[in-house]
Amino acid sequence: MDLMQEARKLVKNLQFRMSPSPYDIAWMARLRDPATQSPRWPHLVQWLLENQHADGSWGAKLVYYHDRIICTLIAAIALSENGTGRDAEDAIRRAEKYIWRNLHLLHTDPFELVGFELLFPTLIVEAQKLGLKVPNHAAGYDKIQIAKLRLIPPEMLYSPHATTKHSLEFLGRNADPTRIAQALGPNGSLGNSPAATTYFLMFGEHQPSLDYLNTSLAATGLPLSLFPYRYFELTWMLNTLSYSQRPIKEFADEDIWQELKGQFSDRGLGLDPTFNITDGDITSVTSRLLTEVGYEVDPMVLFRYQNPETRIFRTYPYERNMSIGTNVHALEALCVLTDFPDRLNAQREVVSAILDRRIYNMYWMDKWHASPYYATSHVLIGFLRFDSYLAHAARYTVDWLINTQRDDGSWGFFGEGTPEETAYALTALLHLHRHEPVDSEMLRRGAAYLVRSYDLPQEGHAALWIYKCLCIMDDIVRASILAALILYEDTCGPLPA
Repeated sequence: MDLMQEARKLVKNLQFRMSPSPYDIAWMARLRDPATQSPRWPHLVQWLLENQHADGSWGAKLVYYHDRIICTLIAAIALSENGTGRDAEDAIRRAEKYIWRNLHLLHTDPFELVGFELLFPTLIVEAQKLGLKVPNHAAGYDKIQIAKLRLIPPEMLYSPHATTKHSLEFLGRNADPTRIAQALGPNGSLGNSPAATTYFLMFGEHQPSLDYLNTSLAATGLPLSLFPYRYFELTWMLNTLSYSQRPIKEFADEDIWQELKGQFSDRGLGLDPTFNITDGDITSVTSRLLTEVGYEVDPMVLFRYQNPETRIFRTYPYERNMSIGTNVHALEALCVLTDFPDRLNAQREVVSAILDRRIYNMYWMDKWHASPYYATSHVLIGFLRFDSYLAHAARYTVDWLINTQRDDGSWGFFGEGTPEETAYALTALLHLHRHEPVDSEMLRRGAAYLVRSYDLPQEGHAALWIYKCLCIMDDIVRASILAALILYEDTCGPLPA
């Protein structure tokens, strides 16, 4: 296998290969044709009936309770509204039992999902109004919802420039549809979210929004958590491949770099041209990538994402939780943006904040990914990029990575190894190996597992990316495997057979 050719092919042919979202499928299954009052997309209702887990839930195969609970709740709502017959009734009863039996396990997840604190309390109330037998409380998330809303200025709630538009379905039936319409993007969507856009259409017909949903279905087959997301996917692919330590310019033609530079404004870059909101994470990553290929980037573009008091970096305004990923990517960007104001002290503050948030003194979690191997790998690589002495500050982390490899050569946090998590762990250890020796047999076994796993179809991977539910980012997963294998080949020699 020509690893570089595979990587370049991935970058050139991005096509939104994300796993279907049960949450968004259920929302779209609720929408009716006003002329017939029957489901507008009956195949989505059927999908729900065919894809309920044996335990009565919907969601990813990996058991992550926030994902299973919210997907199950909205699926039961959809079936109570548009399902017919005994099959739908049985599915609803099993869903109700699942929620009762597992609601108390929410606290066992490493992190909640995007917008969960806003969405879950509203959906519980809606389910009750439909007569579903669900708990009459939101497991404490009603209080967290209030705390989150206090962070958001009231005038920004319906703003097209606030990320709440991505989750406006949390407003329920008492919202003002005229004001919601003000938040619509140029593609007719609410925050590039099929679920939120469907919610808006439940107030009445709006052709651009309906066109958006039909376009997304035509492009992806089944609803995704997010669509489109051109620049998130492109920059994350390139960032992931940059961890191979090959010159990043080798992975993409000049027209791609010119596209990124052309879209990069004094506010940075957002996840897609249609999203209209830039964010600190994509901006940090793109700043570093563009600088490394020779483009000039104004370092002040990152300054707007820095908290002037704590010196740490935010992803979006009004966020409740610091993102480890956003901050380590800012740390990496500051390594090349040498004119950033008081750069060294800013980097030290970020390092300190990251170290303070290590869990059990071993690993890190990020709000955008369920597995600690993702955040921990990025932190270790970022620390080594900033100053190799930090490998010693992260010694317990290195020990954790070394001692959690499984017998088959893989790594995995949720009961079994996965190719994606193995790629993250192996890449981090290979970066470390270039500074101090790491057991070569352990590295070989990790690489051998990835060689065996590369051709797995999408459904063979675990859903680990955090949106409103868990999903698989197929091309980013493949890029992470390729980056690890390229780095292994350049560091240790030929790939294991």
